[in-house]
Amino acid sequence: MSIVTPRLFAIANLISDGEVVADIGTDHAYLPIYLAKSGHVTKVYATDIAKKPLQVAKNNIQSFAVSDKVQPVLADGIEWFKEKRIKISSCIIAGMGANTILEILKKDHEFIDCYVLAPNTDVEPLRRWVKKNKYYIETETLVLDNEIIYEIIKVNKFAGHKVKSKFDLFFGPILSKTKNNALLEQKLYLEEQKIISLLNQIPKKDKKYKQFMKKKKLINKLLKKEKTNVKS
Repeated sequence: MSIVTPRLFAIANLISDGEVVADIGTDHAYLPIYLAKSGHVTKVYATDIAKKPLQVAKNNIQSFAVSDKVQPVLADGIEWFKEKRIKISSCIIAGMGANTILEILKKDHEFIDCYVLAPNTDVEPLRRWVKKNKYYIETETLVLDNEIIYEIIKVNKFAGHKVKSKFDLFFGPILSKTKNNALLEQKLYLEEQKIISLLNQIPKKDKKYKQFMKKKKLINKLLKKEKTNVKS
């Protein structure tokens, strides 16, 4: 389906067969439609807070003949699953900033088993949330979409990799251990350049200066590891 971007395709690949899925902020419902067409999911709830995008989503769902599997829902966030006592295997929250996603996650409840999170900004605050709640990272992946490298994580409440160290927070417990990952190396270089630019604007006595320096050292360490893996 041409309506699916590389990022949406990468998100879809993190959904297992037979799952009941919710897509928060579905917009035009392209991802739920793709998931339904793939035949892997049992049910997809395409939710949005705004009436106009949801009407477009309803029209698309009918046009692609997936009304039997995709249910559009006018709702704000994730509380309504609990109110309706609907069990969700994976809840997708994508295309928003990390802080907006964190606001939604404040309403986390027992009717959701996993989250697939794909923020437009840094993933680190989301990993901090995972660590704080003693959840796990099941999968982490990088995808290049429209010349931007996006990070996507699947959070599992019951099993996976724990977020333990600063390395895990910044770079992920799975991604930081991958070998010969060209996208990761490219992302690290871009992060390093961004930090160097910020360091040139901040006084050395500033607390943020020290924080950025620490992260820069961690990036350098991981980049050296990547170069060693390539050589070996």
